[in-house]
Amino acid sequence: MASFQDHIHQAKRNLQFLSEVTEQPKSQVFYDWQVTCCFYVAVHLVNAHLSVHGIQYRSHVDVSDALNPEKRLSVSRVPENVYLAYTKLRNLSRRSRYLYSEDNPDQVGHAFEKHVAKAIRHLDTILKFVRTTHSATFDACFIKCDYIQTQEELAFFKKL
Repeated sequence: MASFQDHIHQAKRNLQFLSEVTEQPKSQVFYDWQVTCCFYVAVHLVNAHLSVHGIQYRSHVDVSDALNPEKRLSVSRVPENVYLAYTKLRNLSRRSRYLYSEDNPDQVGHAFEKHVAKAIRHLDTILKFVRTTHSATFDACFIKCDYIQTQEELAFFKKL
């Protein structure tokens, strides 16, 4: 089982990649990968949280159940805003990876810059939770995304 620090280390590496890919010219070609990268940072953050409780799941359904704030007996449940951020980020990633939108199954899903901005906002919520709950530290992640407003209250993401 990977340790808390193993997951945090991988999350930081993925954050570094996210920062680097958004800076590249023509990065708009890779909005799908930017959204997916945000999700995989979140996967490692959530797995770090679960590892503290001695839990390791292999399926997204099991992880979702373990995090669900309505599961009163779950030692690994998270606040509702964190749970919703993770769920929405998972759905955005699924949309970008599989061209499928759960909200509108008849519409082909694609990733655009507005989806990257949503993914970053959701990821910021999860980062705040892990920092506060587990005293993990993260450097600021500089990103280029026109849909992120400079005055937004993001803890970890700074606009280039």
